[in-house]
Amino acid sequence: MVTVILWGGNVVLLKALLSHLNAESINTGRFLLASAVLVTLAVRAHGWPRWTRRTWLTVAAVGLLGNSVFQTLFLIGIRLSPAGVAGVVNGLVPVLVLPLGLLLGQAVTRRQAAGVGVAFAGLLTLLLLTRQPGSPVPLAGLGWLLAAATAWALYTLFNRTLSGRVGALPFVAFSLALGSLPYLLYAAPHVQLAGTPPLAWVGVALSGLGANVVAYLAWARGAQVLGAARTSVWNTLAPMVALILSAALLHERLPLSVWAAAAVILGGAALANWPGRTATPPASGATEKAPTG
Repeated sequence: MVTVILWGGNVVLLKALLSHLNAESINTGRFLLASAVLVTLAVRAHGWPRWTRRTWLTVAAVGLLGNSVFQTLFLIGIRLSPAGVAGVVNGLVPVLVLPLGLLLGQAVTRRQAAGVGVAFAGLLTLLLLTRQPGSPVPLAGLGWLLAAATAWALYTLFNRTLSGRVGALPFVAFSLALGSLPYLLYAAPHVQLAGTPPLAWVGVALSGLGANVVAYLAWARGAQVLGAARTSVWNTLAPMVALILSAALLHERLPLSVWAAAAVILGGAALANWPGRTATPPASGATEKAPTG
């Protein structure tokens, strides 16, 4: 529950921060803080990794996809879209993992395929809503968010393999630290320092520590206690937290049709990830680290 609230609330926090800071400033603060804390924890727990050059390059490349690429796409999308919608699209990640996994030869059960179909029906409804005049769901914003979700789904697939080889915490820590370097080099000249409210930087720190450190550690512990399959279902609650908090704190007033589409998407995601006796959990990588925004 701690993780679900932190991940759902992080989407709303990022939307609020974009009113005071540009995306480069937000991500620079989050990346630096979360990387420093996670690398320190990983080294203290496991020592400095003795990986081969190929492993280091692979971790860096996957980290680039899951951090620099994902964060760039996601913050563009959230700037153009309501926070509640951004949270719902994030909930598609465990669903996107399934068809992408087919490309890598992973099997999909009938129940999982049905969940994917239901979730994509809800997504199609959201796409149709963008065509309505005055819709609060812009097509451009939805497109950027879907691109971000796809990037994170691919990261999740590689996460599953690499975490098993090098350890979950070392992988997450060093993939974040190495994968964010290209973004930090790009963002450094654009960081806003003058005239920024101190509370905005507090929000950046809360986002970096809460969503990327505390939530990850709590999620990993939850997976140990409940099991990967059961834990993956909880991931579908984070978008609902984002929807509720966006309405309560940001006063977003989304029409009933958007809430209905969200319910269909999240229902499909829950069905696709529901534990089964013979089904292999499709998003076990997401239990290691789900999208945090």
